[in-house]
Amino acid sequence: MNSPVLLIWTFLSILVSALGTYSFIQPIWIVTPNQTGSFGLISTCVTVLDVVSPDFGKQRCEFYGGYFNLGSLPSGAWQASCTLFGGGCILLCCGAFLAVCTSCISNDAVKSVTVMAGYVQFIAVLVMIAGLFIYPLGFNSKFIRKHCGGGSSMYNSEQCEVGWGLVLAVVGTALAMFCPVLSHYTDMQTTDLL
Repeated sequence: MNSPVLLIWTFLSILVSALGTYSFIQPIWIVTPNQTGSFGLISTCVTVLDVVSPDFGKQRCEFYGGYFNLGSLPSGAWQASCTLFGGGCILLCCGAFLAVCTSCISNDAVKSVTVMAGYVQFIAVLVMIAGLFIYPLGFNSKFIRKHCGGGSSMYNSEQCEVGWGLVLAVVGTALAMFCPVLSHYTDMQTTDLL
């Protein structure tokens, strides 16, 4: 029988990998003051304001530069953040895969797999935190100054607001901090918890 901690850890591993990956692809990390544009790590959305356009008032979302290319991101800080946060999401997905695999392997190997997955998740959390701290360094780019105001600087987006995509990334990373800790207690049974 699987321990309750193992089940909680597996569920949390799947949840945080999904939250991290979902927030990574969202273009709503920073929102312009009049809600006509939003910017994420890899893509942007802009409301079409051309009155003669058939798409007037609709949002047009695309990768920076039209297709995904790390060099098309508005600043070097965002390139670093994209690499770190995206890499952390990949590592969290690997940890979630290992967590799910624990239900398919023998009880003798479960402890070593959970400890290994915990170390992978620990590295993922550190890398994602680094990516989240580096992201606001890109607020001094020409691109952000054009959309958020000339006074934008590192960690100050001036007129732009934090979007739900960035909040989701922070919450997902904060929840992911519990995974490496839980992975070391997955062999506890219900009687050990009382």
